[in-house]
Amino acid sequence: KGIMNLTEDKVKLIGYTFSVSLLIPPNVGLNVLGINFEDLPLIVLFSYLFYLKVKSYRKNNLEIFDSYFLIFFILFIIYTNIFVDNKLIFNQTNLRFYFYFFLTYLVISSFENSKNNIITIFESLKIVMVANLFLVIFQLELNGDLNGWISNNTASTNPFSSGRLGGLQGGGPNVIGIFCAITSLLYIYKILESKNKTIFSTKNISILFIIFISLMNLYVTYSRGSYLAFTIGFLIILLISNKFQNNHKIFLIITLLSSSVFIVYLNPSIILKPNNRTFLRELAIDNVQLFTGTGGGQYVKEVYKDYLITLEDNKLKKEFNINYSETEKVENKKTSKVNIDSNTSGYLKLSFDYKDSIFPRSIVSFFFSKDGSKWKQIGFDHSNGELINLIENDSYFEIGGWGDGQSPDDSYLSALINEVQINTENDSYIYKFPKYKRGIDYYILTPKYRNVYRDNIEYIDSGIQLERPRSYWLALQNETNLSKKDFEIIVNLELDGIPKGNETIFSQSSILRLNENFNDQSWKWSIVDGRMYFFWIDNVDNGYSNYLGGKSLRSGKLLSLNGTFDTSISDFDESQYDEITTSHNGFLTMAVEYGIFPVATLVILILGLFIKNIKNINNIELILFLMLIIQNLTNDLIYSPDVSIYFWLTPLLYLKNISKAR
Repeated sequence: KGIMNLTEDKVKLIGYTFSVSLLIPPNVGLNVLGINFEDLPLIVLFSYLFYLKVKSYRKNNLEIFDSYFLIFFILFIIYTNIFVDNKLIFNQTNLRFYFYFFLTYLVISSFENSKNNIITIFESLKIVMVANLFLVIFQLELNGDLNGWISNNTASTNPFSSGRLGGLQGGGPNVIGIFCAITSLLYIYKILESKNKTIFSTKNISILFIIFISLMNLYVTYSRGSYLAFTIGFLIILLISNKFQNNHKIFLIITLLSSSVFIVYLNPSIILKPNNRTFLRELAIDNVQLFTGTGGGQYVKEVYKDYLITLEDNKLKKEFNINYSETEKVENKKTSKVNIDSNTSGYLKLSFDYKDSIFPRSIVSFFFSKDGSKWKQIGFDHSNGELINLIENDSYFEIGGWGDGQSPDDSYLSALINEVQINTENDSYIYKFPKYKRGIDYYILTPKYRNVYRDNIEYIDSGIQLERPRSYWLALQNETNLSKKDFEIIVNLELDGIPKGNETIFSQSSILRLNENFNDQSWKWSIVDGRMYFFWIDNVDNGYSNYLGGKSLRSGKLLSLNGTFDTSISDFDESQYDEITTSHNGFLTMAVEYGIFPVATLVILILGLFIKNIKNINNIELILFLMLIIQNLTNDLIYSPDVSIYFWLTPLLYLKNISKAR
């Protein structure tokens, strides 16, 4: 009797075993069938619990819970090996799913609910919080892009501005973020449920310390999904707690919401900075089928095929361990657009939205058009999540660039300029370039003098030809202040081909200072290897250290097709590696690899277990599971080896409860 009913000490041992595995950096050591040092504690625990289960089975028959789980487990194995395109006997992703499912089953089958609680397992995460606190304080970097302290390559040593916490366990800020959120909430719950009338009593010092370091670690992860999970979990605990009267609860909720608004106001980029999730989600949805999937671990290979297939085979194998067949490469070339180096004409537009509706952030977007009326966006909107207050400058607008410090690396535009339009909320200015308008609507200037360039200028169809390199620059009279305003810059031009280097299209950074009270630099719009950039400065000393656009997958790339502008999938760059490995919606990732049907079935089962146990809404296990569900909608936690076992604990516990009731 009681062989499989673990004592409290053994339950703690399980929790600490899980936590120790989170203190071992990933991909270190063995590398045998994907197994490394971080897996060893769990494998040892699995062996021990499996031994106890077999020993228990010799004395007792299988329970209903065992039958339910084994039926599900066998069906899941069959489905994930038959109804997929890529069938592998030793698929590492599948094996990890099987392992964590079965390990969780062994843990839950060991429980006697009247004697111990799975919360004991979560409590041991406190040692993970202490270890990661040292990472934050000493800013210790580990091997891997998402491990340890992730520096943002600034000279600052301030942990709140010099980087973010990626954690010892690997998986990045989102993984350590949810552990911080769970730990802090669990210990807040312990204080609220304790018999001590005073929260800040000496008996609660150790608990308060864990809460403090967990919240600090949570903050420096800058994981928005973890912030959201913690906020919702905290509000639920606050509402159901008997520690406070209703008026106190209302006050605390208002204080929490006000503090959140204040934090966003001080650092709006935490919440308002856009990411690639929408774009990446659309790519994933395009690869989802009802009953079949790409196969375990094939998400990146299939969803990002059009990008990755542009890499050389050796880089593809080294960075992603992916190979594409010759057939797949040929099919991709047939469907991709070709960038033709030929004369290309059309319209390019920069759109600057100073304040995005009610949000305190600026949005920059880029567009192209064949006729100047129907526009197509190049990539997606760009924002740093904050208001961009452009420095006021009353000097000339530049078309193209000049070697005046604002256009380095020979970044002068080589193009035929036909027309420029500047639109603001209240005004619109159109500039054309016939020869007789020179000195009236526009100026051809040299670095030191105004309008004294004496050599020949090439005019074609009332447009003016800019050459690279050149000894003159094209300037427009500044008739409006663009600082703290919405505005558009539209350029009608013709290019010999899409620039392969760095060329400045338009700027408000004239070398000529007309007013000593104003700066002679502000912002510029450039195209670099077909990708649009918007640069601006905070002060002259720092130069153009701020920019939006770039090589992100969501940026898009301008190309030439049949003499007009177009945009399409661009060649993959190694700097985009972290984008395609960013965590996505866990259920969506699973649907791509195994099909909608098994994932929908799994979600319905989880929802059913949740409803069946809704009477236990005061149960902290349910709240922690809700937090994991919330973050799994933005990050694929169920795929993370570090989180998945914590994720499946509560559903299997509720399955056991239902089985016992029957």
